[in-house]
Amino acid sequence: MFHKYIYHLVATLLLFTSTLSPAIAEDKSAVVLLYHRFGEDTLPTTNIRLDQFETQIAHLTSGNYNVLPLSAIVQSLKNKEPLPERTVAITVDDAYKSVFDEAWPRLKAAGLPMTLFVSTDPIDENNPNYMSWDDIRALRDEGVEIAHHTASHLHMIHAGLDAALADMRRASGRFQTELGFVPDMFAYPYGEYSPALRDAIEELGFVAGFAQYSGPAAHWSDPYVLPRFPVNERFGNIDRFRLITNALALPVEDITPASPVLSDAANPPVFGFTVDGSVTGLGAMACYPSHLGAPAELITIGQTRMEVRFDPPFPRGRSRINCTLPAGNGRWYWLGQFFYLAGGRLD
Repeated sequence: MFHKYIYHLVATLLLFTSTLSPAIAEDKSAVVLLYHRFGEDTLPTTNIRLDQFETQIAHLTSGNYNVLPLSAIVQSLKNKEPLPERTVAITVDDAYKSVFDEAWPRLKAAGLPMTLFVSTDPIDENNPNYMSWDDIRALRDEGVEIAHHTASHLHMIHAGLDAALADMRRASGRFQTELGFVPDMFAYPYGEYSPALRDAIEELGFVAGFAQYSGPAAHWSDPYVLPRFPVNERFGNIDRFRLITNALALPVEDITPASPVLSDAANPPVFGFTVDGSVTGLGAMACYPSHLGAPAELITIGQTRMEVRFDPPFPRGRSRINCTLPAGNGRWYWLGQFFYLAGGRLD
C-alpha cells in the first residue's frame, strides 16, 4: 500500500509543478541517499538492482548535481554555510560484501564519494555476507568515509539507553583498534531514535546522527536526527530517483510532537509544523502517513501553521509521515517525520 501512494505522489507533484510556481527559497539543504545492498536481487527491500544503480549514477553525473562527501555537507549545515545547488550525498549502511564488490567500483569509476556506516559485530564474526576489516581499510585508503553504526545493529529504543550506549562504546573500541580512529558520524540502526538517544550521541562527541525517514537535510534540521532517502528496488526507478534528488527541504519550525516515540494514548499523533513565510502556495501541500493509501487531512491555522489529522492509529513499530509541496522550476519541498510505537515485530 505504501508504494502505491508514492507513485500517486509523483504524478500529483508533477502536475502541480507544471501549474504552480511558489517562490523557491535559497538552497540550504542537501539530499542524503541511503543504500544497503547492491545486486542481491533475492532481498529487494534492502537491495538495489545493478541496472537501477547504474542508471542512478548516470543521473547523478549528468551535470545537474553536486555529489559531495557527507562530512562536508554536515559541516556546511552546522555552520549554516551555503550549499551548491542540488547537493547530494551517497551513504551505505551495514557494510555488506556487495558494497565492496559492486557499489564502490562503480562509484569510484564515476568519481562519486561514498560514506559507509559500519556495524562491527558482523565484521568481527567473519560473516561471509559482509566485508572484512581488510576490505574496510582498503575503502578507507581509497577515500571512502567510514562512519559508526553500533556494534550489533540493535534496536536501540527497545534495548534501552544503557544497553545502547554499551553497544556503541564496544563498536568504538573496535574502530579504534582496527582503523586507528573512532568515526564521528553516526547512523541509528533501523532509523530508530528517541530524544534520549539523540542527546546521548551528541554527548559522546559525534558531529551528526542520521535516521532513515525521507527528506532533505537542512540548515534548520537537528544535526543529530538528520533524514535520509532510502533507495531500494521498489523505490529505485528513475522517476522516483529524479523526484528525490531534486527535493528541497521545507523550511519549518515548531514541529509537534517534540518526541517521535508515541504512547498508545497519543496515537495517532497531533503532527504539526509552522512553515517559513517565504514559502507560498501552501494550499497545494499534501501529507501522507505511511500506513494509509491516501493523504491525511491538512488544516491550516493562520497563514503558515499546518496541522495533519488522520484517524487510523499507526501500527506498532516504525511509521512515517511525508509532506510535499510543489516548489516550481521542476523542484518540490519535502518534509518527513519518523514515529515509533513500542511493540510489534522487531525487523
